[in-house]
Amino acid sequence: MMPDKKTRIIEASIELFAKQGYHTTSVQQIAQEAGVAKGSFYNYFDSKDQLILSIYEYYSDLIQNQMASAKAQLDDPREALKRQLDIFFDLLRSRKSLIIMLLQGQVTIEKDIEKFIHEARLQNFKWVSENLTAIYGDDLQPYLNDSVLIFNGMLHSYATWVVSDEEVIQTDRLTTFLLKRLDDVCLNLISSGEEPIIQRLPDDLQEKDLIILEIEKKLKNHPNEDETIEKAKDAVHVLKKELKKDDPESIIIQSMLQVIEKVDDLQDEAKQIRRLIE
Repeated sequence: MMPDKKTRIIEASIELFAKQGYHTTSVQQIAQEAGVAKGSFYNYFDSKDQLILSIYEYYSDLIQNQMASAKAQLDDPREALKRQLDIFFDLLRSRKSLIIMLLQGQVTIEKDIEKFIHEARLQNFKWVSENLTAIYGDDLQPYLNDSVLIFNGMLHSYATWVVSDEEVIQTDRLTTFLLKRLDDVCLNLISSGEEPIIQRLPDDLQEKDLIILEIEKKLKNHPNEDETIEKAKDAVHVLKKELKKDDPESIIIQSMLQVIEKVDDLQDEAKQIRRLIE
């Protein structure tokens, strides 16, 4: 089945940006590569800058879906994390030219992309936390935040080297090596009895933010696009703004949660938020 026009435009732009750079690639070239009329580009994107945000979202959805699929197929949480890391590093290696272009600042980071990066940070924290909890259980709980921070540091550092200096890294052993270092960190913390360094999470990594992120993800991927889904999306937007206030109105929060929980698979998340604000 042929991808829809928007996906074809995104994939065409990825190829062209990687080959010839962002600024030297025209909208006409992207449309030609995608096999669509130039006007079709502007049906989906106001500009190339807006297209960059869609590329970030495209890769985020791609990697999350592939990781979720891999995790669901494996019962052993350690093997599941290894497979997810393999997917992550494979994607980095396959798109090095594009990643380097984005990292070198050839593209202006606009407010919408900053918002996406913040959401990606939340998603990453949730992803690492869930995987570490699945592997090490409740014993790691006092040190979970420190472990997430340390593992993210290792992952980010090696990812940077894979993109910029892959030839000096034994990539075939990388994920196994990282999991062994993760054992060194987590098992030693558990046995140390030491007081954790991170006593509380920053405001933008609170549990309610992670739950709202999950709600948004489910709504985005929901197979139906009916009035209930649209109202739930609007309710989430209002709920996020209200929860950021110093003195949020309980009646507004409860009203928005009532709208959200009308979507069948969001009832658990609505209950979790109620629990947190009571």
